[in-house]
Amino acid sequence: MVELVVSDIMSKVSDQRAHVLLLREKDGLRKIIVALGLLEAQAIAFALRNVPTGRPLTHDLFGSFAAEFGIELQHALINRIDDGTFHAQLCYKQGTDVRVIDARTSDAIAIALRAAAPIYIEEELLNRMCVQDEHNGAISIPITAADEATLRVAMDNAVKEENYELAMKLKEEIDSRHKVDPGCDTVENDN
Repeated sequence: MVELVVSDIMSKVSDQRAHVLLLREKDGLRKIIVALGLLEAQAIAFALRNVPTGRPLTHDLFGSFAAEFGIELQHALINRIDDGTFHAQLCYKQGTDVRVIDARTSDAIAIALRAAAPIYIEEELLNRMCVQDEHNGAISIPITAADEATLRVAMDNAVKEENYELAMKLKEEIDSRHKVDPGCDTVENDN
């Protein structure tokens, strides 16, 4: 596992309601991008900036509940990606009992920040999903990070631009997300 820290929260230029969270490895240069909605971005920003709220927000309440019952958050772990969506787990300890709970990545990060618990990602997933900073300020993401609809649009554009090598890579990624049952003529989606 590789520890991550929150590097930045940005709103997408084309849609002020959509945000991206930039996470970077604590002791390195690799970064990943996580798509967020407005409320998720706000919850993470409040935790980062220690913004006081009059009443506890859901993530605060979750932490208070755990603390009241002697449950300690050990860490959050981003452990997989499906169709462009990261998935995470929260690892809790109560006495000698350790429990792992499935969580949305944005919730796991918001809760971990409030609990001052580390955020990790599986090494292989970071290697596969890390972004590269381009010279003109744009960020390049791996095709495995995009959802299928985005991949199909990009594939259509690549064909129109006669970039058949890219179109083939995009098609291979789309096809890899579907399993074919040898006993059937239909394609079954993993999701």
